[in-house]
Amino acid sequence: MGQDQPGLRGSRDGGQPQDMPLPGDGHAHDDFYIADDTSHPGSEHRLIDNLLLGQVLGTAMDRCTDCRDPLLTLLAEDAATTGRLVELACIGVHQAYGGLPAAMTEDDAGGICSPEFTRLARASLTGVNQAMFTECERMTTGQRRQAANTALDTLVGFISIDA
Repeated sequence: MGQDQPGLRGSRDGGQPQDMPLPGDGHAHDDFYIADDTSHPGSEHRLIDNLLLGQVLGTAMDRCTDCRDPLLTLLAEDAATTGRLVELACIGVHQAYGGLPAAMTEDDAGGICSPEFTRLARASLTGVNQAMFTECERMTTGQRRQAANTALDTLVGFISIDA
């Protein structure tokens, strides 16, 4: 959670903090620093909540579903931040394997990716992620949540291997 006030997250527009209750034991997690890197084509000029993204990654790395699940629900309400999470997962896979495997981009290829993640990953295949962000904006919050679940699991896997 945030360092100044554990359990509270400031809103992106600088307004009042949103209450994010801590689990009953009041524990906290270290946030991951997510750089404001919007240099990838399609992600520039997007308001991405890197603080929330870092909080989600921190709780996922700690394997704390009590904190991760409500934060992931908040993240899924934000199409740009969900798109950035999917983008980061795709970048990690692309860097490791030289591309995205069919299991991540083709509906009938099998694998563990959610159909929602597959839809977004397929839209990003051109390398210009504008299509992926646009597709993410068209999704419902529930669909974005499913895409975010797969992206988060993928990204945590790569971070864990590197750690």
